[in-house]
Amino acid sequence: MSDTPIIPAGDDDLLAAEVALGLLEGEDRVAARARLLQDRDFSRSVADWQERFVAMTDDIAPVAPPAKLRRTLMSRLFAARQVPLMQRLWLWQVISVAALATVAFLALPVLREAPVQSPGEVYATRMAAEDSALELLAVMDMSRGDIALRRVSGTAPEGRVLELWAILPDRAPISLGVLPEGEVNRVVLPADLAPEAAQITLAITDEPPGGAPDGAPTGTIMAAGTVAEL
Repeated sequence: MSDTPIIPAGDDDLLAAEVALGLLEGEDRVAARARLLQDRDFSRSVADWQERFVAMTDDIAPVAPPAKLRRTLMSRLFAARQVPLMQRLWLWQVISVAALATVAFLALPVLREAPVQSPGEVYATRMAAEDSALELLAVMDMSRGDIALRRVSGTAPEGRVLELWAILPDRAPISLGVLPEGEVNRVVLPADLAPEAAQITLAITDEPPGGAPDGAPTGTIMAAGTVAEL
């Protein structure tokens, strides 16, 4: 078995985001869960991402299910059964102790470490397109000035390369470069685009080797997504 980590250490932020979204599968998922129990900094990073993603649902109005449907679902998932009083008390005590232990584990580094500087804005998007197998998760971190891309599925057509573009209103597409092979990549975000970061749509086209010859997209849009602040 190789000792090489499944996700490079430099991409911990992106990995934490994937854990928060539940995107990992197989060995990656098992390794991430094990790390959550061992690495306080990583656990806190995952919790931070969860709070950011939850904030994205604030504008979604809740929809209450019909009472009959809710009762039916609850009866199927949680069949009623008699539990002795002492057993219920013991279970509650176990849950309470576990909850307190978890809070203490996550709070310990916060109490011991000096306050850190607040990070800059972070934007994210899922990039996909109809009739294309290519799918990516993109995270744009303004404090780093780059875009982290995690390829979930798909690849470039044979004999072609994938080129990343930033699209802004009333402007021609801006090339951010040809994406190297690999599941995880980081691309520098030009400094002059930072003030308009919230309006960026990221897109990927397939281009001839070396990229679009005239600095303008010529191929098919393989994936695209408009960023949203986390």
